[in-house]
Amino acid sequence: MSLLNAIYSASSGIAAAQAKIDVASRNIASASVEGYTRKTQETSTRVVDGRGGLVLVEQVTRNVNAQLQRDVREQTSVVEKLTILDDFLARFELEFGRPEDNSSISSKITDLKTKFQALATNPDQSTAQNDVISAAQEVALTLNNLSARLQALRAEADLRVEDSVDIINQALQNVQSLNAEIGSRKAAGESTADLEDQRDVWISKLSEQMDIKTFERPDGKIAILTGDSQFLLDQEAVTLTFVASTTVSAGSVLNDVMLDNGFMAPFSITNSFSGGTVSGLLQLRDTTLPLAQSQLDSLAFELAEQFDAITVGATTADLDLFTDAADAIPGAAAGFAAVIQVRSTVTGAELRDGTGGTFASSGVSDSSLPLAIIDMFDTKQVFTAVTGLNTASSTLEEFAAQFISYQANQAADYESQLQFQDQVRNLLSERLTDDSGVNLDEELASLIQLEAAFAASARVLSSVQQALDELLGAIR
Repeated sequence: MSLLNAIYSASSGIAAAQAKIDVASRNIASASVEGYTRKTQETSTRVVDGRGGLVLVEQVTRNVNAQLQRDVREQTSVVEKLTILDDFLARFELEFGRPEDNSSISSKITDLKTKFQALATNPDQSTAQNDVISAAQEVALTLNNLSARLQALRAEADLRVEDSVDIINQALQNVQSLNAEIGSRKAAGESTADLEDQRDVWISKLSEQMDIKTFERPDGKIAILTGDSQFLLDQEAVTLTFVASTTVSAGSVLNDVMLDNGFMAPFSITNSFSGGTVSGLLQLRDTTLPLAQSQLDSLAFELAEQFDAITVGATTADLDLFTDAADAIPGAAAGFAAVIQVRSTVTGAELRDGTGGTFASSGVSDSSLPLAIIDMFDTKQVFTAVTGLNTASSTLEEFAAQFISYQANQAADYESQLQFQDQVRNLLSERLTDDSGVNLDEELASLIQLEAAFAASARVLSSVQQALDELLGAIR
């Protein structure tokens, strides 16, 4: 090898070592940065006359397991959906309490039964009659408050869908911008590793909000689709639109999430969400909470129905303690729990005598009607069918307890699912980090090796310089 070739080789070796040292240093400095992946400075050897010569510095690259990355995103969508469901249902469960809690609707109905027992013992006492009215008002007020809380949670879920849609649109726009820059740099033969990291961060944020599919085109750009294969981003990003409802009540049909791709009329993609925060919010808003409202309405409806006509021996007494569904919403029980109340026309005497029917009280001490009401409380009955509750054979108290238990079991089920799925995500994330993240020990060891390579190339240059000096000295 000539001295000149030695200079070129050593100089290129120093440049390559410096480039690798720079990349290793950036790896160490950025190890804790969200979404950063380990970068590698690629080098190659230029062969001249069949012999290795210059060390060429190539592009900085990254090594990411694409399948593992997709698995993490899919699992993230699952976890974020369950997180939303768990959060809302945990708060929901607190509102309903446990069947044995004094504030629960089950306990309120039991308390109403207890007050009727006291009335049966002292049917002529106005205090006992007033206590029944107060207990009935407590039952109605509890039903009203629970219904109001249910609809407040629906309204909150609806409003949060709007926030999530804003995040989705922002993520799609940022990925589109990064796609354009990555495509330009790839066409110019420049490294895109850092830009790909930034793009991955936004795609991960997107996967938190909804389930997505992605694939990379030959030019390095990423295309994004919904879980059911609606394009969100190809060459350009679509726009999702959603307007939260100003009022939310039982039976309200709330707005859809719409997709505007710029060349078709905006269309609904509400049913396209099966994972992520948006999916959890939509499930709560449109399925889970409306079912709870339906169960609560059924409880309120059956309670009012049972007090309309009481069988007393061979006769029937009309009590009409509560307003019924026909009074609130003609022909329907939807939303009845929100408006049920004790009839304003009910008086203490009517609790003992009834407001109509074929029953006739024998006097102020006649406890026949209160006793018949207590028997009604203890009799298993068939209720109007509603999902999740045993309507075939239950007492009023059992029906109320089932309602509370259903909510508690549902909350516990989602909490269990969340714990399991979160563990799976953590394991996948750890594998991805181990595979593509920065290992500080490895980077430090690499720096030591690179320092030795740099020093070796420097010694070659120093030796060549010394030889040239001696050669020039001899010429002189």
